[in-house]
Amino acid sequence: LVRTTELDPRRNYVFGFHPHGVLAASAFANFCTEATGFGVLFPGLRPHLLTLPCWFRLPLFRDYIMCGGLVSSERRSLEYLLSQKSGGQVAVIALGGAPESLDAHPGALTLRILGRKGFVRIALEHG
Repeated sequence: LVRTTELDPRRNYVFGFHPHGVLAASAFANFCTEATGFGVLFPGLRPHLLTLPCWFRLPLFRDYIMCGGLVSSERRSLEYLLSQKSGGQVAVIALGGAPESLDAHPGALTLRILGRKGFVRIALEHG
């Protein structure tokens, strides 16, 4: 994890993550744990990895992933995070989604983003 600029902790942010990979394991390691020093690189920011809503239907597992900072990838969840007046919220989106993870091949890097830009519109609406 590399920081290229300082971010104001009084604002909310949307981070795009690529490549998705299987179960977005690298996204989990980078943003849901302190394995790569997110809290040191971005003081005052709290990351929330967005994931498929189906994971929140499983009792106990839902509580486990929520403790790690995971949030449903539904529009209203993203809007809620970005509307927090206190700031410091980071919504982390795996840009290609599930279709990209299923199209993973050694030596190839494919970004499936066409038709998946609703998060950009929401980010612009929330400043």
